[in-house]
Amino acid sequence: MNSKGQEFEVFNILIGAILALAILVIIFSLIDFLDNNRITSSVQAIQQKVKNSAQSPDGSVFVAKNVLLSKNFVFNSIVFSKTLNIQEQCVEFDIPDNVSWIEYPNFPQKNIVVFTRKTQTDFYILCQPENINFSSYSDTLNCDSSCEFCCLASFGINPSTANS
Repeated sequence: MNSKGQEFEVFNILIGAILALAILVIIFSLIDFLDNNRITSSVQAIQQKVKNSAQSPDGSVFVAKNVLLSKNFVFNSIVFSKTLNIQEQCVEFDIPDNVSWIEYPNFPQKNIVVFTRKTQTDFYILCQPENINFSSYSDTLNCDSSCEFCCLASFGINPSTANS
């Protein structure tokens, strides 16, 4: 028997395994890159909708459909208020009841939304003059009297149809 031929087969299998592993690493890297790109574009879409809403605070609902947000992603009223150029107390979040992908702790800071897993959802925002209360959208939302206009941001539920 020729033992050199058998050793060459093992070498071919090793080369094939290394090539397969390299291809898998490239595929997973590409998937991760595209996923991160989609998350970045989703955040930019949310920021654009927030800016659009602030430019016309008339109660119109602006929607960013199918945004992808990563695990432990945080939104808070401070970030939104800076984008909107209004006070922090002029921004409220309306969160759907009984969802497992989001946490809405009221302490130690007010109006923080934390995503507990990677989530694809819709984002809604509406801004309106301060003399209009959010009571038509939710019993718990109130616009501070010092606000020029107030904004209501929501993930997964359209505030204009929430209590219909």
